Amino acid sequence: MKKGIVLAIIGIVALVLMGCPPPVANNSASGGNASAGSNPQPKAIVVGQVSVGGYHTMILKTDGTLWAVGKNDKGQLGNAVSDPDADSRELTPVKVMDGVKQVSAGFHHTMIVKKNGTLWAVGDNGKGQLGDNTTENKSTPVQVKTAGGAAMTGVAQVSAGYDHTMILKKNGDLWAVGNNDVGQLGDGTGANTSIPVQVRTAPGGPAMTGVAQVSSSSIHTMIIKKNGDLWAVGFNGFGQLGDGSTDQRVNPVQVKIAGGAAMTNVDQVATGGYYTMILKENGDLWAVGANPFGQLGDGSAEQRVNPVQVKTAEGAAMTGVAQVSAGTNHTMILKKNGTLWAVGANNSGQLGDGTGANTSIPVQVLTANGGKPMTGVSQVSAGGGHTMIVKRDDTLWAVGLNDEGQLGNGKSGADVKELIPVEITVE
Repeated sequence: MKKGIVLAIIGIVALVLMGCPPPVANNSASGGNASAGSNPQPKAIVVGQVSVGGYHTMILKTDGTLWAVGKNDKGQLGNAVSDPDADSRELTPVKVMDGVKQVSAGFHHTMIVKKNGTLWAVGDNGKGQLGDNTTENKSTPVQVKTAGGAAMTGVAQVSAGYDHTMILKKNGDLWAVGNNDVGQLGDGTGANTSIPVQVRTAPGGPAMTGVAQVSSSSIHTMIIKKNGDLWAVGFNGFGQLGDGSTDQRVNPVQVKIAGGAAMTNVDQVATGGYYTMILKENGDLWAVGANPFGQLGDGSAEQRVNPVQVKTAEGAAMTGVAQVSAGTNHTMILKKNGTLWAVGANNSGQLGDGTGANTSIPVQVLTANGGKPMTGVSQVSAGGGHTMIVKRDDTLWAVGLNDEGQLGNGKSGADVKELIPVEITVE
C-alpha cells in the first residue's frame, strides 16, 4: 500500500448532542461580518502542512518552523503565554518552535513531532492527553514521556483527538494516551492514562503492530495497517467505526463493507465528529457514521454503519481523490487534479463555496476571482467550523468561522467569518 499523506486531521467535538458543532458554530453564515473578499496584497509564504483544531490552527512551514494562531485559552498555541484564560488568542500567526516534522491540532491541545523523532505536547492536559505523566495544562511544549520517565523517541506520526492522543512509532507500533472512557485508546482497559500505553488486539492481548497511519477524532480512533486493512476502536453510537454495528469497542475491530467482508486497500483515513472518511488506494472515497448534515457525501442524511461511496452530483461514485479531511460536521475533498470539493455543514461558510448552505453532494470550493473553482491545491484540513488550505505554490488560504481569530487574517468576533477562501500571511 502506498502510504497516504500523514494528516493530522481533526474533526472534533465536545460530548454534546449528536451532530451539533461547537457552540460558536451556530452563527448563521449569512449574518454578522461574513465576507467574500480577500486580504489586500498578501505575502507569499512557504507552507508545508496545516492542522486545524477546534478553534486554533497550527501551520508548519517547509523550513521546519511551526506557527500558531487562534484560541489559546489552554495554552494550545504553544507560544509560552503566561496564565492563559478565555480571552487568550492570537489573530495572526506566531512562531512556536523550530525543527518540526509534523503537527496535529486537537480540540484544546497540540501534538508536535520533531525531525529527530521526539514528541512534544502543549495545551489542555485535563485527561493526561499530553503524555507527560501529569494532568497540568502547558503553554510551552513539553516532551512526551515513556513509563520509565525517559523522553519518547522514534515517533513517525501523531494524531490529536478531543482529549486523547494516538502515537505511531517508526517501527509500526501504536501507542495511546489521555481519555479512555469509551475505549478510544484501544488498550482494552477503558482507563485514562497520562503515560502512553500500547494499543492491543484484545484485552490483555498482544500489542498491535504493522500500523501505517492513525487518525483520532473526538472519541473514536481509526487505524490503517501496512497491508491496507482498516481497523477502528472507541465510541460507535452512530456506526462511525464501520463494523456494521453501533457497539462500543475497547480493542480495534476491522471495518467491513456491506456483506461482511473486511475493507482492504485503504490509503488514508480521516475521522470527523461522529463519522469517518476512507480513501482507497484507487482514489475512490468512502464514508461511514453520522450524517445529519450530509457530511458523508452520499446524497442523503442517513446514518451508515458500513462504508458507502461518496457520490457526484450525477450520482456516480467520486473517483480521483488525493486527500480527504473530516471536520466536526463537514468534509473537504482534494482531487488529484488539484481541485477542492466540500460537503456537509456550511453554517459558517466552512465549505468555501460562498453560499453558506449545507449540501449532501460535494460542491467545488470557489475563489473570489469571479467565483471560479479553486485549483492548484496540495493539502486541506477541516476543523470545527473553519477550513485551512495549502496550495501548490505553498501559499495558505482560510475559510469559515473566525470568532477566535483561527483563520489568521487579523480578524475575530462572534459573527466574523469568510465564505470564500482568503490568503493568509505567515511571517
